[in-house]
Amino acid sequence: MTEALSFAEREQRKRTIISYAAAIGLYALLFGAGLLFDFLRPPIMDLSNKTLIVNIQGPVVNDTGKGSPVEKKDTVAAERPAPPPPPAPKPQAQTAAKTAPATPSPAPQAEAVPVPVTPAVQQPVEPWTPGERGPGSRVSSSESSVLSPGEGQVPWGTGQAIKITKAEKGNTVETTLGGSSETVGQSLYVPIYLNMPLPSSVSADLFNAIPDEIIPPHTVITSADARKRAFLNYYVKNGNEYVLKNPAPLDVREKLWEMLEDAGYNAELADYKAGRSLSPVVIGFSITKDRQLRGVELLQSSGDPDIDAAVLYGFKRASFWNKSGDTIQGRFVYRF
Repeated sequence: MTEALSFAEREQRKRTIISYAAAIGLYALLFGAGLLFDFLRPPIMDLSNKTLIVNIQGPVVNDTGKGSPVEKKDTVAAERPAPPPPPAPKPQAQTAAKTAPATPSPAPQAEAVPVPVTPAVQQPVEPWTPGERGPGSRVSSSESSVLSPGEGQVPWGTGQAIKITKAEKGNTVETTLGGSSETVGQSLYVPIYLNMPLPSSVSADLFNAIPDEIIPPHTVITSADARKRAFLNYYVKNGNEYVLKNPAPLDVREKLWEMLEDAGYNAELADYKAGRSLSPVVIGFSITKDRQLRGVELLQSSGDPDIDAAVLYGFKRASFWNKSGDTIQGRFVYRF
């Protein structure tokens, strides 16, 4: 019986020791975890009663508009009053002149008194705003808004716009893009007049003068006879002239106009505008950030649907580039 009680006591003592050891080990583990957490956690600085001054240099760029990036006005600098100028010193020269005795003998030369220079008051620097450019520059100040397909008058904001102008065969072309010359531009332009309605008639001498189509210096790519046969698909001989018998589709007019010009036809005096008062054709469009031409819409007609269709067809053959990262609005004007 004594041995059984002694064994039980030994087991109870063993369990007690194990419990104490486990408890001590658990506390040690928690203590070590707390130390590690305090070591890894950065200290929190209390800035509630401290003043923090941050000086940011450089212009603030507005990149959310439809046009080019523009510097915002520094309203803080504009509102800050200029320091008052120091009071001007009293003119000592005049005082000396009044107290000098009026005697015939020459007065001794007074020592020159240095006049302090009043420092110039530094005015707040006004941020640059777009204005007129000098002759020869294709970048000019834009209007306050531009007609955009589906949006009406779209403001250019305070940014600058690039304006590209061309002249062709007595007509003028003006393309306005809502961005700077570094962010948007035109990479391909096809002359619009090559898509215009053809002359109603041409002389037989002009037809006979159609030459070979040549790539400089002397490479013939289409013979004169082949070009004349193609010309007769749309013209028929009537006495001493050739009369237009079938309206030429837009996609073949360019070749026919090239034949006429190579033969000596003056496109500046073409029939489609001779003796007529045509209004400028105005087209609104957009250039996406991936350089796609979208939203092409006729905003103002010339008064002739055939001419309007020719201008639209020729304009859509152009291509543009856009590095602004946003959709750019544009306007195209063709004047006769």
